Parts: sequence; structure tokens; C-alpha cells
Amino acid sequence: MLKILMMISIFAILFAWEVPQLVRKREMKELVVFSFLALIGLVLSIFVVIRAFI
Repeated sequence: MLKILMMISIFAILFAWEVPQLVRKREMKELVVFSFLALIGLVLSIFVVIRAFI
């Protein structure tokens, strides 16, 4: 459980770092793509942590 919380916190820090810059520059397409890829990365990382077979 701690590993999953660590993974979520790392991705939250990544979002907190990147999203304000993208919003400030009004790059909405890049924001959507970044969010989509980051969420896929988060889900796959959680699967790896819990050792689920993908």
C-alpha cells in the first residue's frame, strides 16, 4: 500500500510541476496529451507495483 501511495505522490508532484506551465501558456492540446499519457503511466506503474499480469 505504501508503494502505491508513493507512486501516486510522485505522479501528483509531476502534475503539479507541469500542468500550471501548460495552462499559463494556453497549450490545451499538450495538456490533454500529457494528462492522458501520465494517467496511462500511473496505471501501468501501479500494476507493476502490485505485480498484476497485464
